[in-house]
Amino acid sequence: MSANPLNLLRPYVDDEARANLRKFVESTDRDPPPIFAGRGEIIDRITTAVTRCRLNTNDTACFTHVIHGAPGAGKTSLLTEIRRRLGGGNGAVGPLMVVFVEWDELSDEARIASKFINAYHHLEAHISPAKTTTTTKIEYQGNGEQRQTTASESSIIEQTQSEAGLWGTILEKIPKPLEDAVFLLLVDESQNIEGDISGPTGKNTIATNLHAGFKRTDGLKVVPVFAGLSDTESVLAERGVSRLPEGASIQIGALSEDETEELVKGWLRHEAFGFEDLISDADVQRLSKMMTIASEGWPRHVATYLRELGGSILDARLSGDQRVDLAAVFERGHNSRRDFYDARLNAADLDRYEEVICKAARDSSDGIVRDDQLDAIAKNDFELSQSESTTLLKKAIKAGILERDRKSGRNSLRFPIPSFHTYMRCDGSEIEFKTKMREQMDEHSHSWS
Repeated sequence: MSANPLNLLRPYVDDEARANLRKFVESTDRDPPPIFAGRGEIIDRITTAVTRCRLNTNDTACFTHVIHGAPGAGKTSLLTEIRRRLGGGNGAVGPLMVVFVEWDELSDEARIASKFINAYHHLEAHISPAKTTTTTKIEYQGNGEQRQTTASESSIIEQTQSEAGLWGTILEKIPKPLEDAVFLLLVDESQNIEGDISGPTGKNTIATNLHAGFKRTDGLKVVPVFAGLSDTESVLAERGVSRLPEGASIQIGALSEDETEELVKGWLRHEAFGFEDLISDADVQRLSKMMTIASEGWPRHVATYLRELGGSILDARLSGDQRVDLAAVFERGHNSRRDFYDARLNAADLDRYEEVICKAARDSSDGIVRDDQLDAIAKNDFELSQSESTTLLKKAIKAGILERDRKSGRNSLRFPIPSFHTYMRCDGSEIEFKTKMREQMDEHSHSWS
């Protein structure tokens, strides 16, 4: 691996820049990234959906969309970027009210109603700043924000619990929707949406109502976008969000090489970090190639290596010869990835089925496994019943360990992230996994030499 030390061109002493960099280094996967790259086609599709909804008045105009993909593909970052680009009075899409919802909020009609009402009054104030209203603060934290609404919290709760329900409450508090305005509803972690606690159907009434919003709201225009892991579409179908139109299911995967390099270069030249004249153009090019290969284009892994690099830059001496040990940066990055995969497996709670998947991974050279292959291993090697195997396989898919491979057929699965396949083949061994990661980078070292 071409991991010669990174030589910083000057002491990194700017206090504000260092504070910004430290904030990024200490951020989590749920925090908005400072740089966003790629996904232009998906953002264009959502923009088109909003425009189509606005221009039409029939009940087939406002379609629900589902964005699904493996852990670390950048779904949360994509929703944040869609919100940033399209929110407010953006001239490209007209008046748009963006409502950002976490999956566990879909059990609370008052909370959802408040978010719609808040978004309406926020846009109303944006378009008509001279208009004043008496507000009562309702501090719902969705996506880290607080907004104000003209209705009291108790009033909203009472109305949603009455015959008015969700949409009746929203329409009562928004007596005359802004002309041509559209609600863009963004729901994150949708694979976790629960069914109704009180009913036997397993459906989520709120999710279903949001899905059918146009038909149930006297023409109030809503475009719902549900984002989640690879099984999100099937989970939503069980919850009553079904019959998606063609093109409304969007799979998100790795960034292209060009997009990944754009992301890394954007970070290495980010003005807020004060990297001007700190890293040479040649090293920017070298690092972008190295991180593209190491991360396999997965935004979560790109961020991991960038945080490790940022931490090393912060730790560099404030004067004299400024050197960053890149070999150590990537070693720590490999460790963080392995920890991430460990956490995914532990959260999935697969028990003996974890060993079933490991054996299937070792038998697969391309990361593709078949249902019958997993069943045979589970039965013959671990004495699991068909019922146990089916239940545990569903848990593995729900956790993003495996996903259905649409190219190979409905009875085939794949490891969505190549390095996760490597991790499973290594049976989680730290030494073996890091060795494989180093070998992968060495194999592609000609790309940046």
